[in-house]
Parts: sequence; structure tokens; C-alpha cells
Amino acid sequence: MEVADGVHRFGTRMVNWYLIERGGRLTLVDAGMRGYWPQLTDALRSLGRKVEEVEAVVLTHAHADHVGFAHQVKANSDAVIWVHERDAEPGLRRFPPFRLYLRPTAWPLLAHGLRNGLLATPDAAEVRTYTDGEVLEVPGRPRARHLPGHTRGNCALHLADASVVFSGDALVTFDPYRRRRGPRLLIKGVNEDNDQARASLDELAVLNARLLLPGHGEPWRDGVAAAVAEARRNGYW
Repeated sequence: MEVADGVHRFGTRMVNWYLIERGGRLTLVDAGMRGYWPQLTDALRSLGRKVEEVEAVVLTHAHADHVGFAHQVKANSDAVIWVHERDAEPGLRRFPPFRLYLRPTAWPLLAHGLRNGLLATPDAAEVRTYTDGEVLEVPGRPRARHLPGHTRGNCALHLADASVVFSGDALVTFDPYRRRRGPRLLIKGVNEDNDQARASLDELAVLNARLLLPGHGEPWRDGVAAAVAEARRNGYW
């Protein structure tokens, strides 16, 4: 689904990934789960494109449900995989604590992950790192904003020419662990530093964009600042 000019949303009701088209060139933002690989090949085919044309995979953070099929893109193209420097080590396939899946509301997410190869997600063999404020030299040239808390290197990506912010898991509109909808932080325990995750909302709020595209949940079209304000009203946990 095209959600903004040259910005396409894919994934499932559990996890999102995105495709940026600029000047005939392609960037992926996140890579879903490993089992989503056929989504990519089908999506590119529908657009008259091929995997070999993907130039970059930019990860908002290094959890396995965002690293997903990045290694397969790398194996089938000259794409560069990008991640914030603080998430580059050790490895690129971190998993949330298993205790979170003991909640009955999280069982659909667990079943979905097992069906889609979450536990078999391989590390990307080679990555390029980016830093806070850097404009990435990839199609679309998004600017990175470091928003630690969910992970040490968690970032949002600001695509100014489309008035879009990819928020990753810094702010979501669906928490698949609790099955709650609306702008919010993910459940306590999935974040590496809960206090920092809350503090990072202040940095997210200042990004001037109309459309927020989260790692989980539906697009939010009423502005990034309004999404942050709604998350605060919803409470943190």
C-alpha cells in the first residue's frame, strides 16, 4: 500500500516494513520477519522491480522482527544494510525476553513469530553504521534521529520530502504483546531502558512530519507531535 508519495507499507497485522522509491531507486526501512521474504519479491514484482535493484536496507533497530529478511536481500543484491552504531554490536538479531510471551495476549505474536522463522533469524554478515543526525546516503536520504530506550541504538528516520517519520519501535500504534491499539510505548520489559524510552518521546515529538509510520500498527496521519501526546495520554504500560 502506498501511504505517501513513493513510500509503500508492507508486512502483517503484527509487524510492518516499508519501501521508499526515489528517482527510480529503492530503499527498504526494516525487513520484518524472516518469513516475510516472499512479501518482498511479490511487492517488487507488482511494481515492476527486482530484488537486485534494492540499494539499501535501513534498520530502525536490531530486534529480530525488524532484521528479518535483510540477509536475503544482501545475498541477492549489492544492497548495504545500515544500523545505528550502538546496535551494530554484538550481532543483529536480539530477541525480547521470553517471559513476555507468557502473557495470553502475546500468544498470537509468539505463534506468528514461530511460523515466520523469528528464532532462526541470522545476523547480517556485514553492516554500515550511522549516527544521530546523519543524512544517510541512500535513496530518499532519510535523516536519523537517535531515540534510545527500546534498544541502545533505536532510531527514527525522517523523510522530510514526504513529511514522513518512520518511528520503528520508539512509538507504535499497536502493542502486539498486549493487543492494545493507539499511539503508545511497547510493554514494559521489551525495552532495554524504560525510562530512556519515555525520555526519547521528547526527541521524537520535535520532528516535524505529518505521517508517522510505526514498526507495529497502522499509520498515524495527524502529525508526530500529536502521536506522542496521545501516547502519553494512553499511559506508558
